[in-house]
Amino acid sequence: MRILIVDDHALVRRGMSFVVKEGFPDADVVEAEGAAAALEVMRVKAADLALVDVRMPDLDGLELLRAMKLEWPSVPVIMLSTYENAPYVKRALSDGAAGYLLKDATPEDLGQAINVAISGGGNVLSPRVIQNLFEDVESQGQSSNGHGRPRRTEYNLTQREHDILALLSEGRSNRSIAGNLYLSEKTVKAHLAAIFRKLGVTNRTQAAMMAVQLGVGPPQGAIAGNE
Repeated sequence: MRILIVDDHALVRRGMSFVVKEGFPDADVVEAEGAAAALEVMRVKAADLALVDVRMPDLDGLELLRAMKLEWPSVPVIMLSTYENAPYVKRALSDGAAGYLLKDATPEDLGQAINVAISGGGNVLSPRVIQNLFEDVESQGQSSNGHGRPRRTEYNLTQREHDILALLSEGRSNRSIAGNLYLSEKTVKAHLAAIFRKLGVTNRTQAAMMAVQLGVGPPQGAIAGNE
């Protein structure tokens, strides 16, 4: 596996590279100090995954994301940032980012995000990012309906669906959810389809945001392990 790290700060790149190599010792880790260098690296030999800083001086990470998705649409790109505000996150996700992690994420968080992105298991977002997205959606809803307080709706989820939703909100892939709950991936997919239908959402990110609203936490007895 070839992983590209793009950040204009050398110390950040080196630190990220060290963390990635610790978690993925067989990975070929390549560094780029900016968007132009990253595109050159990709055109010589495309990476399997890219970790991209959101704010860079020459071409910011969100613009680089769009450029990469145009030329290499199948390569997952995880955005890394100190900025957790909803507009950045919404723009990144709408432009095809496979995840949005804050730079205070743990090595375990990063490893899980890489695994989920490579497996195509969905978007991985830092918990504070999910919370900000939810608050942004909630505030827009309040301004449009004139209510001073958000309306919280109860949904008829089974206990198993609550357990799966809790793990999904942690950024788990279907494989990881299946392993934690001793289910087959096919069963997890069937439950997710039911969850999406009941919550009135169409993707994992929307479901994770709804989990915040519902106050769904990690299920009792679940094994919190990495893939």
